[in-house]
Amino acid sequence: MPRIRTVKPEFWEDELLGVMPRDARLLFIATFNMADDEGILRWTPAYIKAQAFIYDDDLSLKHVEELMTMLTDAGMVFPYIGGVARQQMAVVVNFRKHQKINRPQKSKLPAPPLQNYKVRDMYARRDGWTCQLCGLSIPRLPVVNDAHNLSIDHIRPQSAGGTDHPSNVRAAHQACTHGRRVTPEGEEFIPPQSLAGIDDSVSDALNRSVSVHDSAMNDSLNHSVNEADAPSIPDMRSDTDSDMYSLNHSLTEGKGREGNRERKGTPQPPAAEPSGRPAVVQTGERAIEDRMTDAFLERYRAGNAYSQRQVRKVIADTLANGTDRDELWRALERLGSLSKPVSAGTLQFAFSEIRRQPDNVVPMRPSTADQRVAQGQALAAMFREEEQRALDAGHHTTQELA
Repeated sequence: MPRIRTVKPEFWEDELLGVMPRDARLLFIATFNMADDEGILRWTPAYIKAQAFIYDDDLSLKHVEELMTMLTDAGMVFPYIGGVARQQMAVVVNFRKHQKINRPQKSKLPAPPLQNYKVRDMYARRDGWTCQLCGLSIPRLPVVNDAHNLSIDHIRPQSAGGTDHPSNVRAAHQACTHGRRVTPEGEEFIPPQSLAGIDDSVSDALNRSVSVHDSAMNDSLNHSVNEADAPSIPDMRSDTDSDMYSLNHSLTEGKGREGNRERKGTPQPPAAEPSGRPAVVQTGERAIEDRMTDAFLERYRAGNAYSQRQVRKVIADTLANGTDRDELWRALERLGSLSKPVSAGTLQFAFSEIRRQPDNVVPMRPSTADQRVAQGQALAAMFREEEQRALDAGHHTTQELA
């Protein structure tokens, strides 16, 4: 049944939601009311239509499904199949950070299955890829030292009746999860010594994710000529794949007292467009995010309070999310020229500005016939000048003889 919820003032200023249609923003607000106290709700077009758009006859089920896809692609809502009945469910990713629940009730809906790696990644993004036990970063790709890898910790252990619902799980290192289990009750948790070298593991995972992105982009460029005349293939991505776009918090729900205003989610990049030579080229000497950070700060740091660490983090997150490097550099140039801060939200603003600017217009080159006409006109003008000079010289001679 619908529940009373709150909408924060920051909702109306959010750049990520600002580029969405009004119906999509309305649907996102409606998810607060439709979700239970764990942020879980049924996620079928027919149900959403009956609950949120009951009087809107102009909205078809197909249109409602498109609005639902916008929210899932933006990483605000995570769809999944839950329960024995295989129901289509969804969870509002940062529901508890956006809503303060008094006397929360137990959920009667199935929780996202933790056996699915996409569900574990969703919780890691919700928690900013930060261990909720020790406060250190978690590698975004598996590393050699298994103690540093992602684990899902139950706040209330399952042996004590804890569930897999979102409010009872949190992202942690495997070493921290094990250390908490063996820590006697009542004693303070101390990060284990096996976390030594965690910064190297995080950097290694980040560099490998960028390398994977670079390799995929190069393969795409190598096949672009052959695929230009090939028939288009429809996107076969399933509903549960759409959560892979955002690597951090949902931008809207990370704001306010409960959220960190700087730890915002990575925006959905615009569709890739044909581009020329990359603005910043990966040479193999340093990671592409370091080169882009240095190039941006060298050009725009003067007179602006840019933090190198913050700029690099946003660039790395966006590249790891599959954004074209040329599109990202154009967005950074847009922000730098306007002296705007570099964050996930302002990047989304810059991406939307770029998409509205027609950059695919190629200037026409003069044809061979046009060039020959121009050359003929130039020769004719030269002959006229010589003829005029000859006439002027003859007239001057006549005057002297007279």
